[in-house]
Amino acid sequence: MAVTYFVRMVAEDNQADRVLELLLSNPKRIEDGEPGNVVFAVHRGNDDPNEFWLYETWEDEEAVARHESGEAFLRYKEDLRPLVKADSVVWGNATPVKVLGYTIP
Repeated sequence: MAVTYFVRMVAEDNQADRVLELLLSNPKRIEDGEPGNVVFAVHRGNDDPNEFWLYETWEDEEAVARHESGEAFLRYKEDLRPLVKADSVVWGNATPVKVLGYTIP
């Protein structure tokens, strides 16, 4: 069953460019052949350029587990954590019910 994740975060002062660089490393790995992703989107706030939103849909939990395993993802999380205001992170997951733009697997 497909699963979707939403993540919101705010970069620490003067760290937004580095946060964006790290966030973009995730879809890069997917483009390089990581299987199981349906949609991966990185968004930057219009009103606050330090605010970022991620939207991800995966074929199933196993695809998420593959994405989040390995050295590259662990390094990404370790590098990102000190650049983001900890109290700003909002994370949630959901099962897609109706989506326009792509087919739910």
